[in-house]
Amino acid sequence: MDSIGLVQGVTIGILLMIMGLRKFRNSFFLGLFLLLYSLELATWISVNSKISEIYPDVFLLPFNFSWILFPLFYIYTQQVSVFSNKKIRYWLLYPGIISVLAQMVIFWLPFETKVEIEESLWHVVIFWVLGNYYSWIVGIWNLRLLYKHRVEVLNTYSYISFKELIWARYFLIYLLITSVFGHIIAYGFPTIVEDNTIFSVMDLIAIYWVSYFGITQRNVRSLITNIKPGRNSEDSSAAKKFSPDLIPERLEEVMLAIARYMNDSEIYMNPDMTIMDLADGIGEHPKRVSEAINTIEKLNFNSFINQYRIEKALVLLNTGDKLNWSMEGIGIEVGFKSKSAFYSAFKKFTGTTPTHFKNTGT
Repeated sequence: MDSIGLVQGVTIGILLMIMGLRKFRNSFFLGLFLLLYSLELATWISVNSKISEIYPDVFLLPFNFSWILFPLFYIYTQQVSVFSNKKIRYWLLYPGIISVLAQMVIFWLPFETKVEIEESLWHVVIFWVLGNYYSWIVGIWNLRLLYKHRVEVLNTYSYISFKELIWARYFLIYLLITSVFGHIIAYGFPTIVEDNTIFSVMDLIAIYWVSYFGITQRNVRSLITNIKPGRNSEDSSAAKKFSPDLIPERLEEVMLAIARYMNDSEIYMNPDMTIMDLADGIGEHPKRVSEAINTIEKLNFNSFINQYRIEKALVLLNTGDKLNWSMEGIGIEVGFKSKSAFYSAFKKFTGTTPTHFKNTGT
């Protein structure tokens, strides 16, 4: 099973690295992550199959990537997130690079020397224990980045499918759990699990998981930070100094302008509407628009727009010709791109489904 993961992981990892050369998909570091993650399996294959005993030259392969895997995934998530315009934290890779170089030096040492090193306490502590601890810290930091990314997306887009990076958050949690579990078993209860099948299955799940989403995931742009220089420069400067606690009446003015524009233009029916469209419509900086919605309405931009769409859907459902509309047709008409998104938002704001509301009127 490890052999299957090794071959498929290396193949797809290289594919993702090649795909990462395209501007709309920064998958190079994800491909490198998958490549190294899969190569680690070669170490376990050589040990479990006793290949290293038959061929001593392959003993202690330099494929322990505990210091670098989580940092690689961090770099990937930052590159595809709305924070890609900020300075990429490549320095997170430095400890991992040093670790790999050190292992390469050890790998070319005489067999007897490698055996002594492999059995030494410092080798275990440096390359395994400390590497795992460093990875967990980076992983938790990555979860924080993904949380901030999701908040930014919800305050920017009305259509958020494939933009929240939910899969990356769940995958990272999965990696953290399996890594901690493996660490506890290896150093706390080494005799409990004699068969490595469970770990092989967990590795295969990770490989297939990251392969699928790595191929389908596109970059998520930050529209607010991509405002061209000179555009709304006064508003941009004011937004940095803006504080709702100091000027609540200004927020109320912005909110009134938003409500007036939303009702007059019905721009919310545009399925691809973003906060930039709303900001342009009322002549305000998008940060100020977002702040007004968050503070006054206690909603993020996505929920705020969906609320208008559901109110419009209720009007359509209550009209005399409502029987001529399908549920999916109403959802698309008011601005939703899918039936599932329409049903989810409808349930959130009304407490019932569109079908139940249509049949009962409540």
